[in-house]
Amino acid sequence: MNDSILIAREKRFEYITELSKTYPSIIVLKANTPGPDKNRYSSFFLIDQFNRIIESKFQFDFKTLKKGFDGPYYVYAFSTILSKDTKLELIDIENTNMLGRLIDIDLYINAKMISRSNFEIDLRGCMICNHSAIDCMRNKRHSVEEILNHIDARILYYLNLSIGPIIKSAMYDELNLDDKFGLVTPTSSGSHTDMDYAIMIKSIDILNPYFLDMFELGFKFEDEKILFQKARIIGINAERDMLNNSNGINTYKGLIYILGFVLLALGYIVKHNKPFDSIFSRIKDLSKDVLNDFKNDINSAGVNAYKNYQIKGIRGEVHDGLPTVQNALNYFEKLDSSNPINFHHILLYFIMHSQDTILLKRSKTLDRYLQIKAMSKQVDPYNEKDIKDFTAYCIKNHISFGGSADLFIVFQFLNKIKLFLK
Repeated sequence: MNDSILIAREKRFEYITELSKTYPSIIVLKANTPGPDKNRYSSFFLIDQFNRIIESKFQFDFKTLKKGFDGPYYVYAFSTILSKDTKLELIDIENTNMLGRLIDIDLYINAKMISRSNFEIDLRGCMICNHSAIDCMRNKRHSVEEILNHIDARILYYLNLSIGPIIKSAMYDELNLDDKFGLVTPTSSGSHTDMDYAIMIKSIDILNPYFLDMFELGFKFEDEKILFQKARIIGINAERDMLNNSNGINTYKGLIYILGFVLLALGYIVKHNKPFDSIFSRIKDLSKDVLNDFKNDINSAGVNAYKNYQIKGIRGEVHDGLPTVQNALNYFEKLDSSNPINFHHILLYFIMHSQDTILLKRSKTLDRYLQIKAMSKQVDPYNEKDIKDFTAYCIKNHISFGGSADLFIVFQFLNKIKLFLK
């Protein structure tokens, strides 16, 4: 074993011994990470996830995050002597959480570790096979690469189970908002005579697995060229399935594009233990060539908007790293974005500040487009009459804000996923 790792372990024990002079009870949370690199992304991800559990279950007097060659670990110190049965609570966390085998939660009372053997509980089994962990280590049944691949696969499975509902929640935040300025709601098709609430729900269910494929792609692959090629195939298949199951109706084409980039970037920053805000620079890196679409002979609202008015729309938004969404996240930082009472306010922000090519297409002229955006600024997002009057106007004049709705969903998703990863 690396001498630096052994020295780090000794320092950890010395730290716990010294801290025990002030705090008689200590809990230590650490990831199980084989191999020489104890500071890989999984170590940080795992202890951050379980830190939330520890914080929710225990009232400690002191907490610190320590880092070293033996990997990161949290220390929770208590000024009182905890019951030895506290160890049983920690064992329960290790045994019942799907990631529990990937971490160790140790209890020290007066600098002495309380272990499973104190309760005549068997030592932990191998995370891969049914043998004991110690037996597998001694006999070297599994390579470091095999164990790390297993850890990555388990984390990815956990992330997919967690992120899928968050994507749906963000999409439902937008879909269930009513009234909504010509967009589809639970009670109205708005300005979309070819859509209804049921079709939108069906599309959400169809697209969710493809969105998770985008996240997994970003998690597994780094090469931007290969990543973009593979993501393009996923996007094409997602759009095909969406159209096949909605009688050819484009329900979320724009969202497939922009949320796809977000999820590719998210997978990367999670896998590389990057700060959350680095997601925007990763999006810029991935989308550096998307404006080349404007040079091609593509007949779409977005390309035509650029050719006629130099409005870049959704392509410009991703190319620049979601500046409108970033500004909104800062602007609404102190607003409860999870409270539906604020949803109209957030949506109107995107209507006012984004380049919505769907609105431009329905407005037919640039002057009309700018006029409607100016009208939106006069709407009080907390005044029911203002909301209903503007909605009625939009429906009567076949106006809709599909691009703004997509940005609303991305905004909600980023807020929710940031809380999950925090």
